[in-house]
Amino acid sequence: MRLLHLLRHASPIIQPNMPATDWKLSDRGIEEARALGEIAATWNLRCLYSSAEGKAQATALLIGEAVGQPVRVVDGFEELRFDHWIGNSDEFADAVRQIIEHPDMSFRGAERAQSAAARFQRGVDIIEQDQFPAAVVSHGRILTAWLAERLALEDPWSLWRAMPMSGWSCLDLDSAAPALLRPFDAT
Repeated sequence: MRLLHLLRHASPIIQPNMPATDWKLSDRGIEEARALGEIAATWNLRCLYSSAEGKAQATALLIGEAVGQPVRVVDGFEELRFDHWIGNSDEFADAVRQIIEHPDMSFRGAERAQSAAARFQRGVDIIEQDQFPAAVVSHGRILTAWLAERLALEDPWSLWRAMPMSGWSCLDLDSAAPALLRPFDAT
């Protein structure tokens, strides 16, 4: 059994005038990441990976501190990209739904979910050459895009909507019938 723990980064300070890739963790996010580190300490992690984005790296570093593992930053785990800020939460949610439900199409200039999932899979290919159990700290949209493809999800929109900030789940990469071993859970 090769367990891969999938973690969504902790809550950031939202700064619309700054690229989301540069956002830092909020005070709440720091506490979420520390709590997630306490949970992760029970997983006996052998490797810990992160997206290159600041909020994911900060989350991973706090988890790494708790589990005694260095963080390995791998290209490909970054969030499914939007080309501009969408400030209205309903419009944002609708854009995410469109992207996730139509993975081969681009909406509002966003990266295709299919392309993002392939990018994420290249990162997972790197993890698969390492030791297990492993964990990766990434982002909600790209985790959903990858899981939708990998698990042939019928309703990826519901997964994204239910995935908490600073949430986690686990997948057995060796399973003949891949499925999440548990739903995404909050810290």
